[in-house]
Amino acid sequence: MKRNWGHVRHSLCSYPGKLKPAIAHHLVQTFVPEDGRVLDPFAGVGTIPFEAALAGKHAYGFEISPAAFAIASAKVQAPTELGCLTVIETVENFINCHSVRDKEDTEANQLGFNGKIAEYYEPQTLKEVLLARRYFQMYPPETAEEQFVFASLLHILHGNRPYALSRRSHPLTPYKPTGPYEYRSLIGQLQAKVQRGLNEDLPTHFLPGKIFFQDATSWWPREIDQLDSIITSPPFFDSTRFYSANWLRLWFSGWSAHDFKKRPSAFVDEKQKSSFDVYIPILRQAKERLKSNGVIVLHLGKSVKCDMADHLQKLGKRWFRSVDVFDESVVHCESHGIRDKGTVTSHQYLVLY
Repeated sequence: MKRNWGHVRHSLCSYPGKLKPAIAHHLVQTFVPEDGRVLDPFAGVGTIPFEAALAGKHAYGFEISPAAFAIASAKVQAPTELGCLTVIETVENFINCHSVRDKEDTEANQLGFNGKIAEYYEPQTLKEVLLARRYFQMYPPETAEEQFVFASLLHILHGNRPYALSRRSHPLTPYKPTGPYEYRSLIGQLQAKVQRGLNEDLPTHFLPGKIFFQDATSWWPREIDQLDSIITSPPFFDSTRFYSANWLRLWFSGWSAHDFKKRPSAFVDEKQKSSFDVYIPILRQAKERLKSNGVIVLHLGKSVKCDMADHLQKLGKRWFRSVDVFDESVVHCESHGIRDKGTVTSHQYLVLY
């Protein structure tokens, strides 16, 4: 499969651990009927809901990361070019009319995992990044256009090519930056990124979807009902920690040093290390919200430490009669420049019905 398979908006924002769009496409084609309803309770950056929306299906997703939520929401909607340009102009006016506060400057020099935030940007670029962050904290993105612009900005925060605002780093994980401090215009780079994302039209049968800022283990909204299928890729067991791999985009999305210390313990990534019982409310509600002939498809990671399919099929037997499991080795896969890919040796497909 080529790396940039499918619609250009699959590349709206780089994200570690993202499901390959081609896999999402074929899962949707196989398990979601015409005019069907599908939920991804671990939506991530919306790969499965977006493929479903592209196919004219009714697509829903849950996501608990504010960065991934914004990206997924942007993908399953149909923003207009004029609306996006208006949002960018509003952000530009805000940047031009405000100054960086001491508190923001201090945080930029103190917060960071691979390096401090201030190390990633030339001083004027840093000022623009800090003010753009403040703007979106004051006016959280809600419309299709606001979310599309915000997601595009998350993408250009760091990378190893000229589109990125940062010094040389990596597009997936913000490794410690290297190279010269060069000014990069936030508005100029953002306009170019948004334009690239809008270059390819959505198909005429595209059906806008809906992403909920929601923990999959909590009570599901009433709107999520009469589902034909649930297709999802939960966090792989003991794989790369999403919050450290995504720290710069999470910070831009509003996280503080306190959030990085406290929030991860509430996420399934961490909870499943002590018990797979965290999936009980998910599987129970899946059974309740699926149609009588509905199906749940889980794309999982298998490692020496854990056979996720084995654990989840045992739990699933409480609510589902039949089980199919398929294994696919990923030992041969390329690293994409990521130094720590986690311990996963094969991907599994667990089908419950």
